[in-house]
Amino acid sequence: MARMTIRDLGYAPGQLPPGPKNSILDVKDVHVGQVTVGEDGDNVRKGVTVILPRHPDDIYVPSYAGLHTLNGNGEVTGSYQIRDWGYINTPIALTNSVSLGIVYSALWQWVLQRARDKNLSLDVISHNYGTPIVGETADWWLNDVHNSMLQASDVEQALRNALSQGEVIEGQNGGGAGMTCHMFPGGTGTSSRVVKGSKPGETYTVGILCQSNYGRTYDFQVGGIPVGKLLLKEKVLDEKKKVPTGKADDGSIVVVLITDAPMLPHQLNRLARHCAIGLSLVGGHGVGSNPSGDIILAISTANRTDEVTTTPRDATGLVPVEKNQIEIIKNESIDMMFRAASEATEEAILNSIVAGRTGRTGFEGRKLDGLPVDKVREILNKYLVVV
Repeated sequence: MARMTIRDLGYAPGQLPPGPKNSILDVKDVHVGQVTVGEDGDNVRKGVTVILPRHPDDIYVPSYAGLHTLNGNGEVTGSYQIRDWGYINTPIALTNSVSLGIVYSALWQWVLQRARDKNLSLDVISHNYGTPIVGETADWWLNDVHNSMLQASDVEQALRNALSQGEVIEGQNGGGAGMTCHMFPGGTGTSSRVVKGSKPGETYTVGILCQSNYGRTYDFQVGGIPVGKLLLKEKVLDEKKKVPTGKADDGSIVVVLITDAPMLPHQLNRLARHCAIGLSLVGGHGVGSNPSGDIILAISTANRTDEVTTTPRDATGLVPVEKNQIEIIKNESIDMMFRAASEATEEAILNSIVAGRTGRTGFEGRKLDGLPVDKVREILNKYLVVV
């Protein structure tokens, strides 16, 4: 199915231009690999999305990172490392809740196998230590939770796919398989923004990949228009469908932001917080509910720092203080980055919903109607204010 995005319905979030693919893959050297297991109508459709912030040959090179948690009923492994060290140097993966452990283990095996392939010593491996980053959302509404655990081979295939996959497959694919967003089939979504640098021709890219799995139809909005309320009022949707409660109803979302702009961890923490603004523009007051896990990771690949110590220890057994040479954008000019983070997050979430427009039938015949794109286009044409 050809890619359809929210732009095809007449809404282009924000003011900044997207990259050529309008995808996280617009950020140089970022790789994404996905595996989806199961078909529409099966009791289980599950998957995993793997993101390599750098080329696999450079995966050990630290990338500065920041983190923001809007509501914490979810998990992103490696978060303590991010808070203490301020960087990551492993792949990132997104999957369903019960597969988190399998995916975490498979990423470790991939990291260790690459070390063996390069004949790295234990000393080098330990100096390059990094905790794999795995985020999860609960697919319990459309999937049989007792049978939705992935196999390690699925993760291995996703890692291989990352070397050749040329686009992010949105909606019910990869880690987003089985997810819902505002009670439509949701899941994987992506977008990007390009911002100007201070030098002639200089630009930076902000890329977003989200795994959306949250929210009620009532709170769904596009461009400030209460689309969800209008669809319910006009009885476009089937209101008789049973809606579960708790974690399966209120769900979660994990957002991964990657940029090639030179930013340090404290700035990336701020950037991650601004992604939550984009989330609120889609979910309104309904985001961040108590049962949900709304977690945002922001990464900069600009500075290529070397965290492996090269100076011998002194007589006390300590390593003399070393330093890295880095760049950092000025705080006075960070507002455009904030806007890019918010705009791209809003669009990625909307794209994840549009991608599920054909609907989904899952466990025990449970059916979710897809976003009625023709009706939404009509609503946007009627109410959307275009400047």
